[in-house]
Amino acid sequence: MQFATHLQDEQRERNAKSLFLIVTVAVFFLLIIARLAFLQIIQADLNIRLSKENSMRLRVILPPRGCIYDRNGEILARNRPSYSICVLPSKLPSKLKYRKEIIARLCSIRDSSGAIVFDSVELEATIKKANGRRYDPTRLKEDVSLDLMSIVEEHSLELPGIIVVSESRREYTLGASTFHAFGYMSEIPEDEFDSLKENGYYYGDLIGKSGLEREYEKSMRGVCGQEYIEVDAYGRNKGPVPDVPRIDPIPGNNLYLTLDARLQRKAAESFPDSLKGAVVALDPRNGEVLVMYSHPGVDPNIFSMAGTLRSKTWAAVATDPNLPLNNRAISGAYPPGSTFKLITALAGLETGELSASSRMASPCTGAYRFGSRIAHCWEKKGHGFLDLLGAIQQSCDVYFYQVGLMLGDAAINKYAVAMGLGSATGIDLPNEKDGWVSGEALYNRRYRSKGWVWTRGLLLDMAIGQVQTFTPLQLAMVVGGLGNGSLLYRPHIVKEERNREGAVVKEYLPVVKDTLRFRPSTIATLHEAMVKVIEPGGTGGLAAVPGIPVGGKSGSAQNPQGTKTHALFIACAPIDNPVIAVAVVVENGGHGGGVAAPVAGNILRCFFTETEEGKAIAAKYKTAAEAGKAEKPAFSGRSD
Repeated sequence: MQFATHLQDEQRERNAKSLFLIVTVAVFFLLIIARLAFLQIIQADLNIRLSKENSMRLRVILPPRGCIYDRNGEILARNRPSYSICVLPSKLPSKLKYRKEIIARLCSIRDSSGAIVFDSVELEATIKKANGRRYDPTRLKEDVSLDLMSIVEEHSLELPGIIVVSESRREYTLGASTFHAFGYMSEIPEDEFDSLKENGYYYGDLIGKSGLEREYEKSMRGVCGQEYIEVDAYGRNKGPVPDVPRIDPIPGNNLYLTLDARLQRKAAESFPDSLKGAVVALDPRNGEVLVMYSHPGVDPNIFSMAGTLRSKTWAAVATDPNLPLNNRAISGAYPPGSTFKLITALAGLETGELSASSRMASPCTGAYRFGSRIAHCWEKKGHGFLDLLGAIQQSCDVYFYQVGLMLGDAAINKYAVAMGLGSATGIDLPNEKDGWVSGEALYNRRYRSKGWVWTRGLLLDMAIGQVQTFTPLQLAMVVGGLGNGSLLYRPHIVKEERNREGAVVKEYLPVVKDTLRFRPSTIATLHEAMVKVIEPGGTGGLAAVPGIPVGGKSGSAQNPQGTKTHALFIACAPIDNPVIAVAVVVENGGHGGGVAAPVAGNILRCFFTETEEGKAIAAKYKTAAEAGKAEKPAFSGRSD
């Protein structure tokens, strides 16, 4: 009896355990079924989308950047294809040991010469930094060869998270000679990225940093496109996702400049290689800049080099005491020296204090006494008694010392300002400087902290251009304005923007900056004097152009930083209706007539022998000369 009861108890216990197990298993499967139903029915759309997104990647398509052409259609800046090896942190293995294996595999890759391509320390640092932006590609090696790109692609299964990205690099055909006008491009710094991404920029994107590349960044950049591509588990591109429309990028506009590549080359060839300075040439009829050259320069193609080479070169450039990054044509402020005597003469003629035949009370004996000060002339022997035309031709300092004392600073500055000096021209380039016209009020304000006060003796220096500072661009605008005698145009370097089809989408028309209201007799006298500067006995004979009447003025400006004066020369031609105006400044060059004038002369002769407009004008003067209506200028001259 007891035994039967015991068996019944055991049976009930087994049945209870079996029931508990069945219920537990049933509940477990019910939970699984409920979860599957939730995922596959209730969240079906969400999970399908996530699944697709896991196999798709949004690829941003950068637009082709606009190219840069000169006024004749010669290409000066273009794009070339390039490949970079990048890391996509979101596709890297999560375990550290697998990441180290990938780094080791990369470090085992060698280029065609057998050299190791990657450095393990650099790789680890770059990948660690890239983790902050898991879904953005970060460059490990830039501008790699096709061979290296192929090696990485072939071993993609062993290198998950390592991808090859196709890019374009900027290439400048004239190198350093156009660096300051064009500027350069650089990768967006990480601390600036967040503020720029709202404008359509992406991590690792390039942006114009100076010059035209910066000024016309928006026009040349274009608009990014995008497409979804299918990728496998290793992140390899398997092509566009079907039925997902692609948004094509909008290419940037091409810039067509006012610059003439032939004249730009001539400026670079002519400028003394061991010295610093700038050359500007423009068309005074409309403000179009024909030449903008600053020396020393930087080859902008270095910014398209691979990262390590670029960094080394950039470090050398940034620490160069010659400041090759400065565009001296628009930001170099120099005393104008004797070129300013044209402004002093302009003030005297317009106020009626001077005429072409005016002579000063004291002859030039090589020096002039004013109070206890003895101010010297550049010609130690002196020039004797001169009229205004002779004083400009021979650049007599003593003559203009007396003119300065006669006119005063206010009268001189009135006409300096009327010619656009002392204020930025408004050229379409960043970082242009104003310059400074000096004078009693400005001088006292500027040097108040030093306790310096304007004295009448400073008029001697002011009249010959030793206390003011102007840019080469301003000097070119001045000589062009004195040449045409009627209008000053705002200088501009971009003529028009065109789209990829060649259609003009934006044209930059001439803008009148100031109207010159001078007496015709004043302009005629200045023209006569400027031509005499180029003729025998003048200081600018080395700028003469056979058969073309050139007007100019040489100058030498005191330089507190060097033993030699700055050499300056300004000129325009033909003087009766100028189509080109040139300003040359050579730092520590010495005499303007001997150093700066030859540079200007080479550019002028290039213009009248190699450009279509110049050749046509030269032909007319030749015809007139043969008919006995013009005389042929001769090459000779002295130095100022």
